[in-house]
Amino acid sequence: MRRVAPCAPQGRQHWMDLLRGGAILLVIAHHLRLVQQIWDGSAPHAMVVLSEATAPFRMPVLLFASGLLLARSLEKPTGRFLAGKARALLWPWLIWSAMMLPIMGWEFGRDPLWWVNGTYTWFLLVLFLYYAVGLLTRWIHPGWLALASVAGWTLPPQFGVEYDVAGNRPDKFLFYAVFFFAGAALRRTLAAGAVPVAVLVPALLIAAGWAGYAARIDMEPAIPVLTQVVVLIGVLGAVGAAQRIPRAGPVRLLERLGRNSIVPYLVHLPVIELICRNVDLSPSGATFALYALVTLAICVLAIRLRPMTGFLYALPARRRSAGEPDPAPRSGIDVHESEPAPVG
Repeated sequence: MRRVAPCAPQGRQHWMDLLRGGAILLVIAHHLRLVQQIWDGSAPHAMVVLSEATAPFRMPVLLFASGLLLARSLEKPTGRFLAGKARALLWPWLIWSAMMLPIMGWEFGRDPLWWVNGTYTWFLLVLFLYYAVGLLTRWIHPGWLALASVAGWTLPPQFGVEYDVAGNRPDKFLFYAVFFFAGAALRRTLAAGAVPVAVLVPALLIAAGWAGYAARIDMEPAIPVLTQVVVLIGVLGAVGAAQRIPRAGPVRLLERLGRNSIVPYLVHLPVIELICRNVDLSPSGATFALYALVTLAICVLAIRLRPMTGFLYALPARRRSAGEPDPAPRSGIDVHESEPAPVG
């Protein structure tokens, strides 16, 4: 098998920022809907439908976008690669998981599964593991790893293993791997040009049908092989749409959110929990909108404060012997505005 080819510098791929920004916005809306239902007793019906309809696609989109960065990361020496991913993924995973304990309850800290998969920071741990697998299998084309994910998630139920898709999802590592490694496998194709219309239109139609099905059954569908394949088609549809959307004002705001996606991803849930637990307002669409605006405002403020609070999102590196700082590590779910395109 051939080694993952290195990336060539190109102009910034703004569609990636938009893709991440849109996914992060949907994650925030989803968590706000869930927490409002818990503490206020209900949430706007439209937001419940949106949450369920987009459930199959939110995290796969983020993982696909992260997989596009794999080849660039693998260009680094092994030691620097692992250290960078530990600083940018394991550190915030540990910090923000711990920060959730005084909010959610200290007793959760005694449950090992909670640290691995019981709170929203699971994404960072899974992402670190995918990068580690990418390093160990760097001579294998990532497309084969994507196929292995489909096989790995499909086989256990054939031997009597049942997945608790409504719970902590211990099968997440196998299930979501297809999207990360598919992103790595398709990076050159997507860098070369937009998703063809002949692929985009059917992909969006399939995604719409799958979203409607998810909303109707009120949960993420979990059909062996079909679920992963259909969601991947939907992700490609989202990529093609993001590549064609004009960069108007609101789109640029989403791009900014996507460029700094690790900040709103980590900040939003503690904010939502604190708001819904401590603000006593009647559940309504207006209340939901108010909570959403406050949460987004705090996330934007956190982005602006990131130069001073970077230690919350990546472990600061030791300075080099020449006195210059080591470049800040990329988490894989966001890239800094000054960096070149993450694909190509």
